[in-house]
Amino acid sequence: MTQEVLITVRGSQATGGDAPQTIELMTRGTMTGRNGKYAVSYVETELTGTSGVTNTFLILNPRRVVLTREGPVKSRMVFVQGVKDESLYDLGFGSLLLGVYTRQIDVALEETGGRLFIDYTVEIEQTQTSHNTYEILVEPVSQEASHATN
Repeated sequence: MTQEVLITVRGSQATGGDAPQTIELMTRGTMTGRNGKYAVSYVETELTGTSGVTNTFLILNPRRVVLTREGPVKSRMVFVQGVKDESLYDLGFGSLLLGVYTRQIDVALEETGGRLFIDYTVEIEQTQTSHNTYEILVEPVSQEASHATN
């Protein structure tokens, strides 16, 4: 199953003792998969500061999500509640060691859409830098709406 979807991404980031900064992006993307394993993909815009980067959330099961970023910025983050994952974050001109510790993960996706929530902290070069959340809402694009916008 592959379908066009409307994706709403709400991300927040808090650094130090500062109040969280939140960004919301609504875009079209795709959702593929079935039987509890899904991939939700979209291309970022100038609004996020990483225009042209394709984000794919691969939901392997309700407790494991992998986020890959392809394009001018490349990374792979693995989210498993209570686990710290380390990987390289490729900025195109150099790489940083990125650690993510997943505090909470909630997957409520099915073939008709749903919600993904991840609460995590980020370390850069083994120094904690921020507390982040992602809330991803996925809705199928109706055939009528799809034809009206083309």
